[in-house]
Amino acid sequence: MKNRVLIILVFLLTYGCSSVKHVNEEEFLLTKNKVYVDGRLSYNSTLKDYIIQRPNSTVLGIPVSLFFYNLGNENYQEDYLKKIEEHPGKFNFVESVFTTKQALSIGKSRANLNQWLLDTGEAPVVYTQSKAEESSENLRLYYFNNGYFDAKVGFELNPGKKKKAQVSYQVNPGEPYIIDSITRRFPNAIIDSIYKENSKKSLLKEGDVYSNSAIEQEADRLVKLYRNNGIFHFNKNLVKFGIDTSYTEKTSKINFQINNRLIESTEENYIAPLKPQTVSQIEIFSDYTYNRRIEPYRDTVTHDGFTILSHEKLEYNPKTLTNSVFIKPNELYSDQNRNLTRSHLRSLNNFKSVKVLYEEINDEQLKAQIILTPLKKYNLTLNNEITHSNIKNFGITGRFSFLNRNTFRQAEIFKLSFSGSFFNTSADVSDPLKFFNAWEVGVDASLDVPRVLLPFNLSKIIAKEKSPRTLLSLGTSLQKNIGLDNQKYTAIFDLGWKASRKIKHQVELYNIQYVKNLNINEYFYIYSSEYNELVDIQQTYFPDYPLTQENAIDFINDEITPEFEQVDPVAYQEAQNIEKRYYIITDNNFIPTIAYSFSYSTQEGLKDKDYSFFKFRIANAGGLFNLMAKEPEDGGPKSLFGAPIAQYVKLDLEYKKFWELGENNVLAYRLFAGFALPYGNATDLPFSRSYFVGGANDMRAWEIYELGPGAQFTGLEYNVSSMKLLTSLEYRFKMIGKLNGALFVDAGNIWDITDSSLNEEDAKFTGIKSLENAAIGSGFGARYDFSFLILRLDFGFKTYEPYNSTGSKWFQNYNFKNAVYNIGINYPF
Repeated sequence: MKNRVLIILVFLLTYGCSSVKHVNEEEFLLTKNKVYVDGRLSYNSTLKDYIIQRPNSTVLGIPVSLFFYNLGNENYQEDYLKKIEEHPGKFNFVESVFTTKQALSIGKSRANLNQWLLDTGEAPVVYTQSKAEESSENLRLYYFNNGYFDAKVGFELNPGKKKKAQVSYQVNPGEPYIIDSITRRFPNAIIDSIYKENSKKSLLKEGDVYSNSAIEQEADRLVKLYRNNGIFHFNKNLVKFGIDTSYTEKTSKINFQINNRLIESTEENYIAPLKPQTVSQIEIFSDYTYNRRIEPYRDTVTHDGFTILSHEKLEYNPKTLTNSVFIKPNELYSDQNRNLTRSHLRSLNNFKSVKVLYEEINDEQLKAQIILTPLKKYNLTLNNEITHSNIKNFGITGRFSFLNRNTFRQAEIFKLSFSGSFFNTSADVSDPLKFFNAWEVGVDASLDVPRVLLPFNLSKIIAKEKSPRTLLSLGTSLQKNIGLDNQKYTAIFDLGWKASRKIKHQVELYNIQYVKNLNINEYFYIYSSEYNELVDIQQTYFPDYPLTQENAIDFINDEITPEFEQVDPVAYQEAQNIEKRYYIITDNNFIPTIAYSFSYSTQEGLKDKDYSFFKFRIANAGGLFNLMAKEPEDGGPKSLFGAPIAQYVKLDLEYKKFWELGENNVLAYRLFAGFALPYGNATDLPFSRSYFVGGANDMRAWEIYELGPGAQFTGLEYNVSSMKLLTSLEYRFKMIGKLNGALFVDAGNIWDITDSSLNEEDAKFTGIKSLENAAIGSGFGARYDFSFLILRLDFGFKTYEPYNSTGSKWFQNYNFKNAVYNIGINYPF
């Protein structure tokens, strides 16, 4: 412990000296900015955005990037040449051992390393008075633009020890100015009437504090309002605001007017009145390319007032194209319809480029031109990737796909994919010829249709503006030498649409999976822990029984009788549970599911790092297929294709919240809750539909399937159950260059809520008290940003282990020896 403290003290001392390595005498390293408003320290992060000069970025208060920069030498080349001149013998010695070329190469590699440290790190931020003055002016303007016209801002440099300093900004805002009155002037009655119909949505109200941003937002609102009501030529320059202020009464009067547009020409300038314009003609160019732009269009089709032109024969059903166009003949011009048309046509994934242009016919009429450049109809892709997970230690996956766009002339996308994987499922690599000891092959066919594909009309519920899509998919896969080996058949009929920019709906009208286990005889070889429990019983009570992995179930049927329960009830129950688990996992499963999903996201775009996300999914398995099947004579579960029909209800809830704490610093939170209950003839969930925890995107301090249920530590290879609770908190921060770091805490577990006889009481969820059996893991990670993906390495440490029966449950295995290392792609959530 003393050694660790000494190391930390030496590091802090070294860091304290090196942080100002490149700061000259009479200069100061800027370590902090503080803003005081009316003498009180302000924690308003918006104010700090107006300060130009900011301290070096830190990780938990330590400027790691500055530390890397200071490991380099800004004058390396000069110092290196000087060192050769002062000590020529050292360079001659290197030349005598290596060639001159090699000696120069060594010097160059050192120079490259030095330059990498400087480029990757962050140069020290040295206090500059001119930037502090500019920051003060920025703060004053911020308050001025928000109604504090008398605001005053000053700053003070606060030097500290070792050439370090802080800057304090003093803000005295004064009293805000209130909007006393608003006068409005319009160029004609039409512009006036459009405004009055929407006046309640105005962002400027009498009695509010004056704000420049409110005026800007009001101008933007007016542009949208008029351009969506037929005023094609309306723009922000036509909106004028004037402000009169009374310094004695602290009030402001806003004069607002809209002007007619000024037309400038070589002959003379003149005023053109603003008036609504209708779209009288709409042309769709279905196969435009730049190389053929001057060639004549040979095929012309008229449909519902639209004119569709093509160089060759029209490839698309006219109705398909016109259904994606929200600009209608003889309707008023609208920006909203223009943007909706563009986005809807792009969402078809049939066109490389979509342009919507307008041409003025006269001062009352417009012609719309929709120019489409198609993507290639046929496309072949070959993808390869290296995979890693807690089950597949190393694998190579390949996928060959054939794509056919506009398959049936209605913008459908047909995709046929063949995939294959070879992977290693054990850590033993002593025999290279057997390294790839497992494989999987599959084929999938899907048809993506950009509309509701149902025999009845749902347009009143799912309008075309909501971009509905229907997905039909069929697939099968064959997996060998992992688990029991299995073959899967899947069929999916999926319908999705966007209710708004934030809300999405998805209905799985059917999601059918048939799982056939191919290697049942290998069960006790794969689940060796269960076989070892039977061996203990056999050696204790039935030493003459020739127990093997092949006859383990026979052993249970022959010897674990009701009479044996009187001898050892615990051993009896263990054997019965092993038999039940054997049938759950080895049974073939027919799983017909219907499900509904709802998702809500406030994310504005990929660069938005401050948003929230919520999703829930409810699924029911069985349904109509259970009614179709005949009741078995033995009273067991109904079956189809020789497999029992799964019957269960499942609910998944997920909430995520992200807070942007500064440049490349994000605090991320996740909460997941899942519940599944069998019903009808079913007493258990199919193995593939049960919950588990652990792995790279879950409880990262445990391997996949390792944890739970509850406070049990079964030692089994695969632990699953019917309820799951998981929560994670992760702090993501920038380190150096493209390398980012993360600190995380995961908490959660799985529990049984079906009252299954397979589980002990401490594995069941009986109420809030059961949350004491939630495990906690913590750790840190490194993420390298390749722009197109993020490669992630996380180190998870077992922090709280609910299954520990002796000693404390906290920090018993909190060390690198028992840590779990996870490699992942992109963020865990």
